[in-house]
Amino acid sequence: MFLLRVILALLTLSFTLAAQAQRTVEKVALLAQDSSTLQVKRTTLWAACLPGSGQILNRQFWKVPVIWGGMGYATWATVVNAREMRANIDDLIALTDDDPNTEPVLVDANGNFYSAAQLESRAMFYRRNRDLSIISLLLAHGLQVLDANTGAMLRNLDTSESLSFRGGAMWGVPTIHVTWNFNRHDS
Repeated sequence: MFLLRVILALLTLSFTLAAQAQRTVEKVALLAQDSSTLQVKRTTLWAACLPGSGQILNRQFWKVPVIWGGMGYATWATVVNAREMRANIDDLIALTDDDPNTEPVLVDANGNFYSAAQLESRAMFYRRNRDLSIISLLLAHGLQVLDANTGAMLRNLDTSESLSFRGGAMWGVPTIHVTWNFNRHDS
């Protein structure tokens, strides 16, 4: 009788320990999932605040000069087009006001001053290019944030043996065979 009680107590203890171990494993898995979600959020936030930092966190260092170069060029184009637009507008004001003390500065290739219509057309041209440069800067920033987010998410992609893809032919017809094994084999 005593032996039966000891065996029953050991079985109860082992089931209790197994249940606690299962809960611990589930908690660790949940923490691992939470940490990967936090990693994705952190990478995205860094990429939004500092362009290229998300790619650095994802260990995609080769993308950083491309991002900085593209955003640098868009910034440069914005500044140059804004400066040219301002110069044309200032010349247009100098040409059309009735103040004899203000004179236009911009000249064409032949050394002649631009007309009011030409200055207005040039100002609109540079305004359009400035606006397109700003849009390209914002687009480049958004794309690098999206790339950093996608890269962080793909770092946690399951590429284990439980996923397989095979192509072939059956009765002369091309086929695709996709297998997803749900059985976990922990080592």
